[in-house]
Amino acid sequence: MDQKLDHAAVVVNPILIYLGLAAAAILLQRVFSLPIIPAAVGHVLGIIFLALNFGFGLTALIGMVRVKTSPNPDRPSTTLVMSGPYRFTRNPMYFGLTLLFAGLLTFFQISWGLLLIPLVIWLITAWVIIPEEKYMQEKFGEEYLIYKSKVRRWI
Repeated sequence: MDQKLDHAAVVVNPILIYLGLAAAAILLQRVFSLPIIPAAVGHVLGIIFLALNFGFGLTALIGMVRVKTSPNPDRPSTTLVMSGPYRFTRNPMYFGLTLLFAGLLTFFQISWGLLLIPLVIWLITAWVIIPEEKYMQEKFGEEYLIYKSKVRRWI
């Protein structure tokens, strides 16, 4: 594979999707205020989502670093990671970031954030995960196809 092309052709960096939609949720909450989640409920749910984020996202990141492959979709993948949280979802870092998105916005009582979660999932899937899957299939072939047939995209 050509070194310049040896990465997933994602449409946009996934962090920008999360940050952009978080900013949109905050703006929407200020302009078109939705009922706010009670503070105690928001804090408890937010903390639960954040803890789950660490269980999936952080352990997935550690797993990638451990085998010396880049979590950055603009860099080459050198190893197919199938252990740790990758046994339950092919995208534990995006699942973790989605939990982080939901957790922070819930904690800070931004109700629009919860309504935007389906859009987050759709954009991450269409603009990031599908191009990454195509790249992984080209790069790792049959090994990736077998893994893909056994593990769900999200959860």
